[in-house]
Amino acid sequence: MEGTSEVSAAAIIKEPFKFTGKAGEFFAIWIVNVALTILTLGIYSAWAKVRTHQYFYGNTFLADASFRYTANPVQILKGRIIAFIVFVLYSASTSMSPIIGGSALIILMLLVPAFMVMSMAFRLRNSMYRNVRFNFDKNFKQAYIVFAIPVLITGLYIFTVTQLQNVLIENPEAKFFPIAMLVLALSMGLMFPWWEYMITNFKVVHAKYGVSDFKFTASTKNYYGMYLKLYGLMILIFGGMGFLLSIMMRTMDQGSGMSGAVVVIIMLFMFPAYLWIFAYIQAKRTNLMYNNLDISGNKVQSELKTGYLLYLYVTNTLAMMLTLGLLMPWAKIRTARYRASVTSLNVAGDLGQYTSAQEQQQSALGEEIGEMFDMDLGF
Repeated sequence: MEGTSEVSAAAIIKEPFKFTGKAGEFFAIWIVNVALTILTLGIYSAWAKVRTHQYFYGNTFLADASFRYTANPVQILKGRIIAFIVFVLYSASTSMSPIIGGSALIILMLLVPAFMVMSMAFRLRNSMYRNVRFNFDKNFKQAYIVFAIPVLITGLYIFTVTQLQNVLIENPEAKFFPIAMLVLALSMGLMFPWWEYMITNFKVVHAKYGVSDFKFTASTKNYYGMYLKLYGLMILIFGGMGFLLSIMMRTMDQGSGMSGAVVVIIMLFMFPAYLWIFAYIQAKRTNLMYNNLDISGNKVQSELKTGYLLYLYVTNTLAMMLTLGLLMPWAKIRTARYRASVTSLNVAGDLGQYTSAQEQQQSALGEEIGEMFDMDLGF
């Protein structure tokens, strides 16, 4: 048994991801995309998206082989036209009457699971590695089972908040309003980790590489642990800022000249605090998802660090602000390079033989008829 374990351990090969894109190269693509999108009143945005994805996919390597993005811009444009029409119809319905607007919102929310399935199928079907396509099992029934409770509760939440606001307008001194809003916020906050786990699990277990299914080994406990820690940190950070703010208000009442300085200090800390929270949750949720991905014994490993992500977000934001957005390509390239540098695949055996086997089995099965029903709606 010990010999078998040693052989199995020795058979695991760590293949790092690499990103070879350059800011100068991507800037040339980006500036043309922006110019043509403006000149065509947004129509070219579909082609811009394809060119951007093709550049990032083509410069992302695993075991000396790059990924490929094969989407047809026309399909993306059709999806965006449909999304635009739906948005216009919904906007028009809200201006007609509350009943019509509410009915339109319900219909739209009922379509969200189907739209998400079609969008995921489109994105994965047009992603390739070593001539093997990724794919997505379009299980609409399961999608509606997974999304039914979140969609219904979100709709109920929106309806309840709207009604509470109407009550507050009619009775500005209503004492129950803050308590009701706090209860609603806490309820949504406590349910969110479960929602994210269910949605992530659905996306992963219905994804395929060739004919092999992905597996997701995380649990709701992992997601609750991550978010409860985040909530605790947010309470400490913003609670501390609130305490400082209360002190500032008292000094202002006493006519102290320090109040202006306190305001500036709090504002200077507020923006980095928001960025830190964003970096923290991005790093933790990305690591949690990727570190629990498994496909035929091959496991992904992600080691994003909150501190370095925060550094990237701060420097990227400042660079784009100072250059009026011209350094956006540089920001995207350095972020993609970092993400690839901390991501790897622990391969059980020979990756080349595995991908070749996937290509043969996929070719034998043939392409699924139904691409016309997949679309990119921005999910």
